Amino acid sequence: MKTNSKWFLSLLTLVLSMTIIISGCSSNNNSGASEATNSGKSDNGGAEQTDKPAEKATITYSQWGTAEELQRTQELLDLFMAANPTITVKLDGKDWGSYWDGLTANAAGGTLPDVFKTSYAYIEKYGELGIFKELDGLLADNGFDLSNIDESLLGLHKYSGKQVSLPIDANIIVWYYDKAMFADPAKNPKGAPVPSLEPTWDEIIDIATKMTLDKNGKNPGEAGFDSDNIVQWGMSVSPGSSMDWFLEPELWSNGAKLVNEDDSLALDTPEAREVLDFFIDATKKHINTTPAQIEGLGGQVNLGITTGKVAMNPGGNWNTTNFKEANVDYGTTYLPKFKETKTVVQPAGMAISHNTKHEEAAYKLLAWLAGPEGQTELAKQGYSIPANKAASDAYIATVGEENKIFLDAQQFGIISPFTTKKTDLVWTYGEQSLKNPLAGDGDLDAAIKDLESKLK
Repeated sequence: MKTNSKWFLSLLTLVLSMTIIISGCSSNNNSGASEATNSGKSDNGGAEQTDKPAEKATITYSQWGTAEELQRTQELLDLFMAANPTITVKLDGKDWGSYWDGLTANAAGGTLPDVFKTSYAYIEKYGELGIFKELDGLLADNGFDLSNIDESLLGLHKYSGKQVSLPIDANIIVWYYDKAMFADPAKNPKGAPVPSLEPTWDEIIDIATKMTLDKNGKNPGEAGFDSDNIVQWGMSVSPGSSMDWFLEPELWSNGAKLVNEDDSLALDTPEAREVLDFFIDATKKHINTTPAQIEGLGGQVNLGITTGKVAMNPGGNWNTTNFKEANVDYGTTYLPKFKETKTVVQPAGMAISHNTKHEEAAYKLLAWLAGPEGQTELAKQGYSIPANKAASDAYIATVGEENKIFLDAQQFGIISPFTTKKTDLVWTYGEQSLKNPLAGDGDLDAAIKDLESKLK
């Protein structure tokens, strides 16, 4: 018995010792794994991860667009879901008109999508409805880098000084010209040069005068010029029917504005009247198309160079598709300037609804779409200009170096948010009142007074 007891005690001691050793090794291994886990950073590069598994969430994302545009969006959402397998995103797409009607109805019924696309032109309207979740806190807490997005874009997506949407793409207004027309001695007998990259209006007027021809090949100002039989115009602009994307940046270029801070009309100032009179004079000198002539050329001033009868016109980056379809070898410059180069950047943005039940998942989608990864994927599609400069190289690699101007021009974008009254001005009352007077046909003073009364 004594011998067996000693043997048993020895065995017990050995077992206990081994248990302690194994436990110690196990503890050390677990500690190392825990440190490795806890030292890993989250996507924002700041907060530490926890052992808590990510919760699964299904969120809705809504936007307007054609079938092709919605398909491209779905491709982006598929990439996001592949990178975030715990989040399912359901796309709700509508056409432009029904989208906004639906968003208004959703706001009234408390059934807003978790994340939705918004236009810079409707930030105030829907901000007043209270549908946006303020983003400043979320962006700061998650370390989102705003430095890669121009302030001109960010400013258009603020309401009451708060960021309520993040820009994701940007329509840019530039100045186009027909290279082939300038290179053709028959169409350019005076040898007018193509416009410089940052042209002044004096330069453009000189070029446009030389590029305007009557049926006998004479220019405006020459003896015998037949203004009733013009066969080619130097330029085509219509300030009264393109107030938001052409007239407004030109006003800013001369130190003027379209509307004041209180939403009143700002056209009756010396700086503004100088701009308005300039365009009236250009049309009266016959180097610019009249509204009637624009209708005869197809009705769209931004597509003038596709007719082969217009040398230069303003337009958006989306018009490159139209020019390619028309086999126009086009060149681009910044919009002509009076004092400073200015343009309009029309950015669509992404917002989170104020009452989403899945804030974390909604923010991840927003940050991905507006951040470097999602913006790079958007750029690779080649259809939209990314708002985030981190995707600039990918965009140029896709569309070519000749389209770099659309990225560079963003630095000249004006910060002029839309209000309800401004929307009424540019899309309802403005064209009716100003289109003809700004072409020299009508009483400009009376038109301005009429608009002032409508905006009160």
